[in-house]
Order: sequence, then structure tokens, then C-alpha cells
Amino acid sequence: MARYDSGVRYDSGARYDEPDPPAPNPLPKKRKSMKHSNYYPVRIGNQIVWLQNFKTKLPTHATTLGLVPADVTAILLDVDNAVYALEKYRGAVAAFADGAYQRIDDVLLAIEREETISWLTFTLPTAPALVDYGALRRILNYVNDVITEADAYDSAIGQDLGTEGPETGAPNPATTAPDFSLRPTGGGKVEVVWTKGIFDGIKLEFDLGAAGLKPDLDLRPNYTLNWLPAPGTSAIIKVRLHYIYKGEDFGNWSPWQTWTLMGV
Repeated sequence: MARYDSGVRYDSGARYDEPDPPAPNPLPKKRKSMKHSNYYPVRIGNQIVWLQNFKTKLPTHATTLGLVPADVTAILLDVDNAVYALEKYRGAVAAFADGAYQRIDDVLLAIEREETISWLTFTLPTAPALVDYGALRRILNYVNDVITEADAYDSAIGQDLGTEGPETGAPNPATTAPDFSLRPTGGGKVEVVWTKGIFDGIKLEFDLGAAGLKPDLDLRPNYTLNWLPAPGTSAIIKVRLHYIYKGEDFGNWSPWQTWTLMGV
């Protein structure tokens, strides 16, 4: 509504019984970013080991570090949920996906299976007490903001908790080659799991057999090959990687690894 002292003119067309225009929405708050932690492993298997060790060792150092017991209890519950997500839930999802893709093949292509289609259902593993989203973010921020800032914290405690980053020197190009693994991902494709470390990224080379060679580049782990053979056929492919460091090729090509892809 226009106020009498607002400067609005009587011939401006503004009505004095109109509500004031709504105030503009405030800018959305930015989400607090998680601090970089060079002690936390890159590989999922190593992350599970780190979390389990942290859960075992944290109570033994809590008194020395002067940690609040309620905070320690909450962080340990976050650890339980993080391990559950990475190990039990992820493993169950992967097993379900493998079975589901096979069921899809059976539905579409099975010849000697004279029975009505039945669809698989996902069985959820038993979960720990639930927490808010962001369990790992809270764990790492607690390490960075509380544990490593405690007066009694030292490298010995850090080594025991796994909260001390590794000492890294300049890599040796004569002996350096990417270490990587392969695993199935959605749609029957293959994912290349690699560790970035101090490098800028990797070059990838795929030998797709009759489909030829496919080179590519990846600057952020991990990489999914978006290629499958024709439906109903299979192909044995080979993969190798090469690091990029400071914008240049660095070190050696890794040994080839093989993987079998099924067309779906």
C-alpha cells in the first residue's frame, strides 16, 4: 500500500488500499564445504578400513584430547552410518543390480524358461540408528576442527587415529604408473577406479577389439566407459592408464587390465 509520506503522486495510478509488494527473497545460503583431508583414503575399501580403525581408536584417545563424551558418541554413530553406506548398503545394491540385469536379460531373451516373469525386489540390510545426512562431512570436520586442534594432539595420536596425512615427495617418472581397478556400474557398463593423488588427471586407452581403440581423458575420479557391445553379444576389452602431471604426460603406461562386457 502506498504511504502518504512515500513520495507517490496522486496522479501516479497507485492505489492506497493495495498491499505493499513482497520483499525479494533473500539469497540462498551457501552450503558449508567440507575441508580437504589428505589423510582420508580415496579407495572405498580403504575408506571402510579407515572408518573402522577410527571408530576403534577414538574412544581410547577421547579423554587425553579432552573431547566432549556426547560429541564422541554422536561421531561414532556417524561412523556406523558411513560404514553401513559404503559396505553393507553399497554391497547389497551391487548384488541386487547384478541379479536385476540378469533378470532383464531373461525377460527379454530367455528361450527355455517357461514360467511367468517375476521381478526382483531389493532387501535392505539392517541399518544402525539413523542420523542426519552428511555423516562423513561431520566426521572429517570433527577431525579437522576439534581433534587436530586439541592441545594434547600430536603425531603419535594422529598416526593411531589415521588423521595424519602421508608425506609426499616428487614422483619418480621412471617408476610411476597409475594403479587402478575395474568394477561394474549401472547398465552393465564398466567403471575405472583410479587414484588422483598429486596428479592432474589420467589418459585412458580402451582396446575394444573389433570396435577399435578408444582414447579418453579424465581429470576427476572415477571414469565410466559409455560403450557396450551389441545386445546379446559380449566383448573382452582391455584398459590401460597414463598419468598427467603439471599438464604433461608423466611416467609410464600401466599394464593392461581386461574386462568382459555384455550387451544389454
